Amino acid sequence: MGSHGPPILGLLTMKVILADVSAFSFIEQLTALSIQGLANRESARLFLDFGIYDDPAARKTNEDFLPENIWQEKFRPFIGRQDHENLAYYQTKFDLDVNTTNSLEEIIRTFRNEISGMVVWDPGLEDTLNIAMMLAGLENLLVVAPQQLAWAEQTFGLSITHDLRQRWYNRVSLYTWALENLYPRCKAGRIACIEPGWQRPEFYDMVVKECLFTYSLSSKFPPGLGGQLLFLILGGPTWLRNLLFDLRLDRPIKRLGLRIMSKQSAEFSLACRIQRNAAAHPQATIFGWHTRRDDEFSFMVLLSANGLRLIPSHMASNFSFHGSLPGPQHFEQPHCDTQEITLEEDKTYLTFTLSDGDQLMMMSTAELGNWRRPERGKVPFNWEVQPLLVEFAPALYEQFAGSLSQTDLLVAGPSGAGYIIPPLHDDLPAYLAESAKVCRQAGIRVVTSYYPDPPRRVIRQHLEADAWFLGFLSGYFYMKDKPAVCMQGRSFVCNAWPPVNQIDVCSEDVLAGVRQLLEQPGPAPRFIGVHLFAYRTTISDIYAFVQTLDPQKIKVVRGDEFLIAASQALCLKESTK
Repeated sequence: MGSHGPPILGLLTMKVILADVSAFSFIEQLTALSIQGLANRESARLFLDFGIYDDPAARKTNEDFLPENIWQEKFRPFIGRQDHENLAYYQTKFDLDVNTTNSLEEIIRTFRNEISGMVVWDPGLEDTLNIAMMLAGLENLLVVAPQQLAWAEQTFGLSITHDLRQRWYNRVSLYTWALENLYPRCKAGRIACIEPGWQRPEFYDMVVKECLFTYSLSSKFPPGLGGQLLFLILGGPTWLRNLLFDLRLDRPIKRLGLRIMSKQSAEFSLACRIQRNAAAHPQATIFGWHTRRDDEFSFMVLLSANGLRLIPSHMASNFSFHGSLPGPQHFEQPHCDTQEITLEEDKTYLTFTLSDGDQLMMMSTAELGNWRRPERGKVPFNWEVQPLLVEFAPALYEQFAGSLSQTDLLVAGPSGAGYIIPPLHDDLPAYLAESAKVCRQAGIRVVTSYYPDPPRRVIRQHLEADAWFLGFLSGYFYMKDKPAVCMQGRSFVCNAWPPVNQIDVCSEDVLAGVRQLLEQPGPAPRFIGVHLFAYRTTISDIYAFVQTLDPQKIKVVRGDEFLIAASQALCLKESTK
């Protein structure tokens, strides 16, 4: 893989403070992150080491993605101290003069000139943290808890600019005030949803640096007709969904559903209002993750329906630093040439894609350590990544793009430049057009599209997108139908694994299920796409599994060859009808 752009070696020496905050309390980490966001505005100056996430609570939202046994046995040895790993990589690319500390006082003294005052948050209403971080970014303030107040006043001579204690009675009143008073001052078209109650503060440095409007409101559907209308668009009978989309009734039905639910819940209504305000701007983006009071699916439904794209940012550390480093703005990734691929009609084509690479945490942990495993480069493999890194953290993206083997393929997903549910997005053609622009910069020509069996109009919109795309692997999971459609030499092929009820099964069950698919009788050529849940199955598991397959019958390929061969097979099938 190559890259084009200004060289990143030979720059002037950059002085960097490496602060070990792994032993800091939550409130101390918050204070350090507010400084980091200010310190890294002009250049990369402050890097925080959060250590190894051995506390099980650190690996859990409202689902337990990495239980202790799997964490210890499969992932921890390869993730290591991911912050140290990233800084070590940057030291090979840049001239960094790194000095270390584990003192919060020393951090504040080093960057005291960046701070004009303090904002005190209210532990009695944790959502005031989001207000505090916004004010910190807007007015160059240090975020402190009440118990830190006397220390900060006496040690650094700081005075209180904003005291947020006992100002609001609940989160709806708090974020209503913030929408009226802070939103106009924040970065247009960029918002964040961060749940203070999880006490995973890593992304707050970006809130401060970029002045992101930040909230924590539930997207959970109130019971009744509103949610049923949205589920009809997504999961109704195929013939009915096709009819509704062909008649262009999907958008008014979606709007009606949102309107009904907004009347039922003040929290849902305010979340919807904030998202619609952001969506009025081009390439509107939301960072963060869902709250404790909802779930990923309802969060994604709402933001997609409102026309946003998500950059998942839970536990994503040091992005104010990553984004302050220079890097290439254009990358090239070798892909299979359509003209050089010959369909092998007696084969079963098999391709593996690692999920969740769109998450910034996955990017900053080398795909949960998979990128560092010795099996990488020994088996064809697709790596989901977040292509928008080329715009806000190109130096981090270079860590992947600059070390590709011939068997690696970086793919966008899901469902392009930013996470969305395509059938619900308010302007899918515009989203796909922007994704094509970003993916050109990133050297990515294959996309995983989140929803497995969208209406035919949505499939057609994918295949009518920019010719830069070679095709689409669809489905984080599959439900009933597994479409395989070809138009103008490009294909949209639904993954054959996992079923929706087996997304998070153990790696042994995953591979047993894939083997069963391979052993099912049926005419060749066949195409089996496998979407791997990143928190259960590793590239090491896949390498060992592939060694047991008969290469005379099964061809394991990257996603580009898979889609090109599938297009040839689908065209051949059409011509023989």
